[in-house]
Amino acid sequence: MRNRRRRNGGVLAALVLAAALALTPGPTHAAVFKLGSLAAGVGFENFSRTVAWKDDTGTSKIRASLITARADLGLGRGTIVSLSAGLAMTGFQGLGFTDLPISLELGSSTLKGLTLGAEVLTPIAGFSDFEISGTGRIVYSLGMTKTWALEDFAVEGKATGKANWLEAAAGPRVSYLFFGRVVPYVEVWARWLHAGFDMTETLADLGGSQARTVRGDFSFSVAVGADAAVTDRVSVKAKAAILPYAGGVDGLAAIGIVYKF
Repeated sequence: MRNRRRRNGGVLAALVLAAALALTPGPTHAAVFKLGSLAAGVGFENFSRTVAWKDDTGTSKIRASLITARADLGLGRGTIVSLSAGLAMTGFQGLGFTDLPISLELGSSTLKGLTLGAEVLTPIAGFSDFEISGTGRIVYSLGMTKTWALEDFAVEGKATGKANWLEAAAGPRVSYLFFGRVVPYVEVWARWLHAGFDMTETLADLGGSQARTVRGDFSFSVAVGADAAVTDRVSVKAKAAILPYAGGVDGLAAIGIVYKF
C-alpha cells in the first residue's frame, strides 16, 4: 500500500509541475502534433483491478505495472495514433487453484510478461478554449512461465503458471487549451478486461492442471491528466484515475516522456 501511494503521489507531483509550466497562455496547438509528425518516448503505468473469476463467489485483485517504449504518429487535424511495447509485471492477489492435487493460492507473486498496446486520440469538436476528443486503447500482456517449488513434502514437486490478460478501453476526453504549452484534461472511459491463468502441478506420480479465467469484466474510470510541452520537442504526459466498483475503488497512475522529431 505504501508503494502504491508513492506512485500516485509521483503522478500528482508531475501534474503540479505541468501546471507550473503554464505561466502565460501560448499557442493553443503548441502541444498538438501536426501532419506527419513523429514522436518516441518511454512510459510507466500502474493499475489495480478488482475482478470476479469464473466459478468464484468472491473477488480478487489484479495489479499490473507496465514499463513501455512508445511511438506516436500525428495523422493531421490533431489525430494521434500510438503504439507501445515493453515489460508487464502482474500480480494476482487472492487467486486460488483448488482442482490441483495440492491446492494453491497465489500470494504476492509477480509474473513477468511482454506487453503490446495501441491507442488513438482524435478531436471531435471544440468550443471556446475546450476540445472534445474520442480516445481508445487496447493493451495485451503475454505472460512468461513461472515455476514454484512445492516445499515440505517427502518428494520433489513443482507448480508452473502462466497468465495472459487483455484490456480494451474507450471514451471521451475534454481538454482545456487555454494554457497552450500545458493541456489539462478529464477522461471518462468504459473498460473491458479478459484474463486467463493456467497452472500445472506435479508431485511425484501426482499431476494436474487448472485454468482460471475472467471472461469479460466491465468497469468505468474517471481520470485527470495533463500533456505538457517542456520544450518544442520534449513533452511530459501524466494521468491519475479511479475505477469504482461495488464496495471500493481501484486506481491507475501513469507518467511518460516523449521526444518529437
